[in-house]
Amino acid sequence: MNHYNYYLFDYDGTICNTFPTIHHAMSQTFKISGITPPDESEMLTAVSKGGALHDTIKYLHPQASQLNPDDVETIAKIYREQYKACEAQLTVLFNGAATVFNKLKDQGKTIIVLSNKGMAAVERSLKSLELFDHTDLIIAEGAFPELGLKSKPDPMIYQTLISPKYNIKNNNEVLMIGDTHTDILFANNCGIASCWAAYGYGQKADCEVLNPTYTIQEISAII
Repeated sequence: MNHYNYYLFDYDGTICNTFPTIHHAMSQTFKISGITPPDESEMLTAVSKGGALHDTIKYLHPQASQLNPDDVETIAKIYREQYKACEAQLTVLFNGAATVFNKLKDQGKTIIVLSNKGMAAVERSLKSLELFDHTDLIIAEGAFPELGLKSKPDPMIYQTLISPKYNIKNNNEVLMIGDTHTDILFANNCGIASCWAAYGYGQKADCEVLNPTYTIQEISAII
């Protein structure tokens, strides 16, 4: 896989093991909101969809059909506070992630972190885990609001921002690495190669049916 020049990494479940953080923060959020928290299996199913925070809340909330956008944002605000409070203790890099980033940068590769997670959380985490300086570009929910970017799996991020920014002439130079079907479908929609991080949170059947270019069982396999 090292013949690629542009490596697009998903964040949750690909670079970092964030599920303990997400589970704890969402459980606390539901308790504060007076709602019975979802169990671990429900939470994992929600995370495996690779959606943005508002989508995850609506998926898990027992009265989702009665929520308006302001209700969802109120819950999201609580979640962000709870997540920030516990992330330093609970979020860890997958074994080998730092080495992968170091080696790719030594080879002159471009590293882009591309996530449906909130921009502030991704930036904060990459700085804390000492990967921020190895990352050329971060695109997450809330980034570049003036562009009105659509989330993965829509190819808009690649077509409107990444490809023009780096003047990419050949899509064969680009590899998307992610753990959910959202990431693989994004790669397919963009016409670029995909690498399914099978060690993450994605559902095997949902991911394999999309025929990822590669499948890895640990992040170090990228090298």
